Amino acid sequence: MTTGRARRITIAAGDDVDEFLFDQGLTDGLPVVPPTPERVERMLAETRRDPLEEMAVLPPNLAPLTVEKVAINAVMAGCKPEYFPTVLAGVEAIADERFGLHGVGATTMGGSPVLIVNGPVRERIGVNCAQNALGQGHRANATIGRAVRLVVRNVAGHRPGGTERATIGWPGKYTMCFGEWEERAPTWRPLHVERGFDPGDSVITAVTQSGGPSQMIDESSRSAKALAGSIGLKVRGQQHPRKPSWGEVVVVVSPEHYDTLAADGWSKDDLRRRIQEVGRRPLRDLLESDQLGGFPRLWLDQFPAFLPPLPIHDADGAIRPDAMDVLIPKFADDAMINIVVAGGGAGKFTSIFDPLAGMGSVSKKIEEPV
Repeated sequence: MTTGRARRITIAAGDDVDEFLFDQGLTDGLPVVPPTPERVERMLAETRRDPLEEMAVLPPNLAPLTVEKVAINAVMAGCKPEYFPTVLAGVEAIADERFGLHGVGATTMGGSPVLIVNGPVRERIGVNCAQNALGQGHRANATIGRAVRLVVRNVAGHRPGGTERATIGWPGKYTMCFGEWEERAPTWRPLHVERGFDPGDSVITAVTQSGGPSQMIDESSRSAKALAGSIGLKVRGQQHPRKPSWGEVVVVVSPEHYDTLAADGWSKDDLRRRIQEVGRRPLRDLLESDQLGGFPRLWLDQFPAFLPPLPIHDADGAIRPDAMDVLIPKFADDAMINIVVAGGGAGKFTSIFDPLAGMGSVSKKIEEPV
C-alpha cells in the first residue's frame, strides 16, 4: 500500500461527513465524495508516479502540489481511478507558468480552463465527444474537469470572494471538459496533432476562457465560405465586437457544420483565415465614441501586434488619417483560434467560448495506463 503524507481527519460517529466537508470549505458548492484512504489508494494505483512527488507550487497559496493531493481531489470530484492520469495531465497544464493560473483566478473577467481531450484515452475512459459533449450526463467529462477545479480551489486557494474575484462567473467554474471527435472529422488535423503531438498520443489541452459557450445557429448556409462567414461574425463579438481579442478562443464546430466546410475542401486553417477576414475592421470603426463603446484611444500604443507598422499619432497627438483606415484583425495571430469538432450528429450549430485577456493555453501528454 502506498504511503502518503496527507493529514487524516477523524470525525465523530454522529457527525455528517458531507456537512463536515462543506463546513471546512472543501467543496465547490456541490457535495463531494469523502476521500477515504482506501479511495485515494485506488486512485494512486493508476499512476507510476510517487505520491509524494511535488508537481508544482500553485499560487496564490504557493502551496506544494503533490500527486497525492491531486488524487484526493480527484476522489472528491467523483472520478473513477482510470481517469486519474488524465486529471494529472490536466493539473500539470494549468500549473504550467504559461497558463498563468494566478491571473486566471484573480481576474474579474472570471477565467477558468476549458479542457479538451484528444487521442485514444477518450474511448478508453469514456470522454464524451458527441451528443451533448458540452453538457451534463457524462461522468468522465464532468468529474475530470471538476477535479482540476477542486485542485485550484483546495490547493491553490482560489476561492470566490477571496483571491478569486469573478464579477459574474460562469458554469466553467464548476467544470468544463470534453473530447474532440477526431474520427468524425477525418480531413481535419486534431488539436493535439496541430500542437506537435503524434496522432496516437493521448493529450489534454487547457485553454483559459471567461464565459460561454455561446451558440451560433446557421441552418441555411450551403457553402464553406458562407458558413465560415457566419462563424466569423459570431467570433467577432467575443469579449466586445469593437475590440481586438487579447486571448485565445475555442470554436466548437458541430459535425453537420464540419460536413459543409469539408465538402468544399476547407481545413481548420481555412476556417481560421475566414474568421480573421470577417473580423477585420478599420481602426475608425473600432474606436470608442460617445455613442458606442470600443477600443480606447489611450490603449493604442499598448497593442502593437494588432496595429499597423506606422506611426499612429501625428505631431499634435491626433490619430493620423492613414492609420484610421488600416484594417485591424480580431486576433493578433491565427493560432489564437482553437478549433475542434464535437457534438451530436444532428444540428447545424457551432459554439464559441469567450476568451480571457492575455492568457494562453497549454497541452500535456497523458501517461499510458499502468
